[in-house]
Amino acid sequence: MQSDIAILPFAHGTGPTLTRIRARHEQQLRQVFIGLASICHVRQGKKRLQWGHRQLLCGQDVLVLLAAGTQVNVANLPKGGEYAADMVSLPPALVERFRLHYPGQGVQAREASAVSSVKQEADTLRAWRHLQDCIREEAAVELQCQAAEGLLLALSLRGAIGGLLRERGDAISHHIEQHLLMLAPEERSLERVAEAFHCSVSTLRRRLAREQTGFRELLDKVQLGLALDQLQASSLPIADIASACGYDSPSRFAMRFRQHYGISPSELRQTLA
Repeated sequence: MQSDIAILPFAHGTGPTLTRIRARHEQQLRQVFIGLASICHVRQGKKRLQWGHRQLLCGQDVLVLLAAGTQVNVANLPKGGEYAADMVSLPPALVERFRLHYPGQGVQAREASAVSSVKQEADTLRAWRHLQDCIREEAAVELQCQAAEGLLLALSLRGAIGGLLRERGDAISHHIEQHLLMLAPEERSLERVAEAFHCSVSTLRRRLAREQTGFRELLDKVQLGLALDQLQASSLPIADIASACGYDSPSRFAMRFRQHYGISPSELRQTLA
């Protein structure tokens, strides 16, 4: 059946993002939402991921590949009193551009697991380091995107692209999740999203209801994911993070965070000390 909402291409010009996570005590997090295709490398300690009935334990010798839209339970396990990992998230436009440049690469991704790991070899290690350097040194966005495509190409040449190129299908909720991740907090309103997808608010609500979800649920999932990133990778006060991620009060944010992840923001911060 033809959709009654036009699915628009996402804005170009947004580059990959790098999140650096450190902890001194074990972290246990449930229902962690990976909104964008992401690549993770553990530099110290180990990471355990569980999704469905599957589990992956990984260390420093691999890159972990996570498909967009994946939800996983995560354990970050320090070694020698420290856990450290780097995660690069790839915007939808970059992934789509790579599919267009290298037709057919997405076919194997369609059948791949949502979470996988690949041993680091010379080409992938070189491409990974180059991408991190471009992001850290704030190179032009075009250069950052080119470096990210270089890493995707190195992975695909090894037949190890995993689910990074997986297309999430026609579900409008999937497209809205990724769209919300690209927006500033003040732009994440039902009205603004409906306008971006060239439909009325009532039409958008109706489509989401067909998929047994709603705009508030999608927004909450995205906001909690962004808050988790900031709690782990920055020293901003919890109240500031709550406000920046769209929550009216720190207490409501703390309650919702604990309900979702099984740990409060302050407890999570204590694992970083």
